[in-house]
Amino acid sequence: MKNIIIITTLMLLCAASCKKDKAYEDQLPPATQTGANTFGCLVNGKVWIPKGFTGTGTPNPKLSFDNYNGNTIFSINTYHYQNQVAEGFISLSLIDSNLNIGSFNYPSNMNFSIGWEQVLGSCFTPAFDTTIKKWGSARILKYDNVNNIISGNFSAKFKAPNCDTVFITEGRFDIKF
Repeated sequence: MKNIIIITTLMLLCAASCKKDKAYEDQLPPATQTGANTFGCLVNGKVWIPKGFTGTGTPNPKLSFDNYNGNTIFSINTYHYQNQVAEGFISLSLIDSNLNIGSFNYPSNMNFSIGWEQVLGSCFTPAFDTTIKKWGSARILKYDNVNNIISGNFSAKFKAPNCDTVFITEGRFDIKF
């Protein structure tokens, strides 16, 4: 009988100590300015960070600089990949004739698009769809052409037809280019 009590007590202690390890849950990356190649935000309170790769060598997040009508367009594209298939994305674009430290506001010099079935169902917001109500801002906190680092933060919200309002908060990026 004594052995049964000891074994039962040990089993209860082991079972009570078994908890889900929070270290494996997605977490926002720290807000840094070191070129850490990080991107993250909350989408309706759920963590969004880039995950996986295409298998083609394309970085995730992917950074690009383009010129259009005399403006520099800085874009960050991020994806969730499962078995090399994109399940969702967030794209953030900042538009300026002289990209530098400062604030950007939608729609004058910022645009974004998002599609994430895990959180948003079938909602999708193409960047230039004028039927979608969007609000947003971004801020470049560090733009270092010598060390090739761009860092900043962003937030946004949008309301697409037949979709709930989507809130993007606590956005941050720190990318080496």
